[in-house]
Amino acid sequence: MSQASSCVQNRKSRCLTASQIAKDSGRFEQWSQYHHLVVGSYHTDIPVHLKQDVEDVFSNFRRLPESWINKDSATYARLQKDLGREFLAFLQSAQDSSPSLFSPKAKRKESQQLLRELQNVFLAFQKLEKLRDSEKSWTEADYAAQVYNVLRATVGLLSDNRAHCPISLPQPLNEHVVTKKAALNLNARTIRPDGSLFVPRHELAELSESEKSPFNVLAQRRNANNSASHGGASSFKWQSTLCSKLPAQPGFEVASCFWEDKKPEQKELEVAYRQNRMATTAALRQLHALKVEAPIFGLVWAEGTVRAHVDWYKEEDGRFTIVSAPYPGPPSKQPVRRKQLFHSWNLADPGHIIEVYLLLRKLDRWTVTGFRDRVVAGIWSLVDEVEKHDGKVVQWRRRSSLGKEVGRTDEREYEPESISSPAKPRARGKAAKQAKRRTTRGAV
Repeated sequence: MSQASSCVQNRKSRCLTASQIAKDSGRFEQWSQYHHLVVGSYHTDIPVHLKQDVEDVFSNFRRLPESWINKDSATYARLQKDLGREFLAFLQSAQDSSPSLFSPKAKRKESQQLLRELQNVFLAFQKLEKLRDSEKSWTEADYAAQVYNVLRATVGLLSDNRAHCPISLPQPLNEHVVTKKAALNLNARTIRPDGSLFVPRHELAELSESEKSPFNVLAQRRNANNSASHGGASSFKWQSTLCSKLPAQPGFEVASCFWEDKKPEQKELEVAYRQNRMATTAALRQLHALKVEAPIFGLVWAEGTVRAHVDWYKEEDGRFTIVSAPYPGPPSKQPVRRKQLFHSWNLADPGHIIEVYLLLRKLDRWTVTGFRDRVVAGIWSLVDEVEKHDGKVVQWRRRSSLGKEVGRTDEREYEPESISSPAKPRARGKAAKQAKRRTTRGAV
């Protein structure tokens, strides 16, 4: 995956990309400290006011009619005639591995639409089998093109599915003094997730299309803008978009979910999780600035497996923190001690691949319903605070290079995990070279 990070290069500091930061656990740890990132528990740490939304997104039980797998039903006979035995065998295998997917009370109207969509899921399942049975070595790009994107094709019917959309990384929190070594890890300005789900512009039209809309009111209020910005990167117009560039039409751009495609090695899975956390951190810092309280979801895809996490921000005793909770899997009737933080869906399992598809479908719909409603409510509350209480908008986006803002270097600071190539010798100036020649001739 290509990552991009723009920064002002100078003699005193250089800039690492977001990908380079995520690949080195030490560098990411330092980046995390400057942004107050922690890992939490899905079961115990999700705030009460967000928990219902999170559980609704991950809850995909009893969505498929039992009549699809009941050989004595008229529906089964019709499906066998229209869609073939292989498809029905796929559904039966899904019921064997994930019986909670099926219910006699599944909604008829929704199930008819799902039946059409599940044929694409079956196609992705067949393509994955073909890839795994082949003797050829396949790259993650092959898996993405032939399997993942088939599953993700319908994600974006409601939301705005953007591939490799560059988004702005956040400014380090003000309470930290940026040292010279830290600046190397903190100067990254953008990151390109493999996929992002944004709220479509038309869903937020009420917030920007009239003269008295929240966007126009906030863009014109002095206390909602950095007075020294003059329309620059610290102005409200820039704070209102998550993307690295302003949209063609002024307005709000907010995202609810990000994903990364990686190789299956454990190290690569950890790198993808870190990259996702950098993206969710940016999204949550923007939501915080806009007074929006909502969770952000992340997915990691790797050689036919999928993992998920949910992130949110909290403020306690004046301290701002971003928490990330790996999704441990569906609830169990009996307490289970899990060896792994993440639940891993295996797309070669018919039940799992259907569960992943239903999760994508939920994220698509939640982006334009529950998430969108939280965004609208939060922005209206921001307008009220700015207009009636002289409130200000937090400047969350990365600004100029941090090289000019560094403090004294702490000698105990982090040293990179992987050693880069040795520094090249400093090039001599023309005058130095001529002086050396004169010295050499004099010696002769």
